Amino acid sequence: MTRRAPTRRAPAVRVPVAALHGVSAPVAPAGIVLGADTAGAPVALTVLRPVPTRIVVLGALHLARQIALRSVAQGARLAVTTGRAAAWEAVARAAADPALVDVGPDEPAEPDEDTRGPGDTAALLTVHDRGAVGSGPSAPHGPWHTTLLVLPALSPAVADAADDADVVLLGRMPPQEAELAARLWRLSEPMTETLRTLPDHGVVALGRDTWRRLDLVTADRETAILGPVRRA
Repeated sequence: MTRRAPTRRAPAVRVPVAALHGVSAPVAPAGIVLGADTAGAPVALTVLRPVPTRIVVLGALHLARQIALRSVAQGARLAVTTGRAAAWEAVARAAADPALVDVGPDEPAEPDEDTRGPGDTAALLTVHDRGAVGSGPSAPHGPWHTTLLVLPALSPAVADAADDADVVLLGRMPPQEAELAARLWRLSEPMTETLRTLPDHGVVALGRDTWRRLDLVTADRETAILGPVRRA
């Protein structure tokens, strides 16, 4: 069943609740289009929903930055906790309203509803990009809040954090990581082989009862801001 956000909530970022845990064929409005599947059909990710949401991006920093860039373009606020601020400065510079973006080494405090001014959006994407650490960001605190955990690699130390996500976006994996992913998510051998052989622009969207292989679609303006697609 598809629901729409109440009209009093950030109309610029109204999105449906995805039927398959955040990954869906786009309808209007359709969240963020990530790319196209093997049949050429567009695949969208409902990043911001009226329920708290967790997303994990594995081995695809470019994709994490693209999701952040498109979320800010829809009017969401963005808070990035990172030890590599230079990688995120381009996203901050591209924001139409720089006040919507906060990039720094420390996890931001939870937003205070009382300090929000008229017209301020309730939609918040919190990105945690601190490398391969066992602990991720704090749990999303309420409706229209999504946490996005960026991990450079899959390892036993971060397996629980990845498994707790509503949606996991996977880039190409070396053989040992692909084997760990196969055990963690009970993937078939063809699925495991797909993870080992993805091109730089290839992504697998994995949710509960969901597996979608897709190729990223990046606009020329996004390429100018973020650079070429590459695994990182």
